[in-house]
Amino acid sequence: MNPAAHVTTTEGMAEFQAALLNFTDKAKDALGSVELELRRMIDWLDQQAKHWQTEIRLAENAVFEAKKELQRKKMMKIGDRKPDTIDEEKALRRAAAWLEHAQEKLARTRHWQRAFPEAVLDYEGPARQLQFLLEARVPQMSAFLTQKMDALDRYQQTG
Repeated sequence: MNPAAHVTTTEGMAEFQAALLNFTDKAKDALGSVELELRRMIDWLDQQAKHWQTEIRLAENAVFEAKKELQRKKMMKIGDRKPDTIDEEKALRRAAAWLEHAQEKLARTRHWQRAFPEAVLDYEGPARQLQFLLEARVPQMSAFLTQKMDALDRYQQTG
């Protein structure tokens, strides 16, 4: 006894195939976008390092100038009393805080310049696997579905 299949439509398979191909296109676009963002991030970190190095130089100059101005003011004598150096001390504290902030930011930037490439490596393995599936396996799956739908269509026409 040969059981007969009762196939009325292959529409569901065609919808699945279309959804699979749509997903493939979107996934490829997403992988490309991530790749661009990874490159942008590396460039941005390099720019930030240069920026904070410049800020450190400027802040060091500001500290040097503030110290020089404070020393100059302390050397002044107004009668027998010491000169008021509050403004110069505030300027020195501001310059020192600016320098400390810039040094902290540069240290954080350098940390991420070292850590980010390691994180990228963790991402790249699975991303390459997905890329392979999208470029090699999905076309095979789509061809398989097309072959089966054609076979089912031929079967329907004989019955």
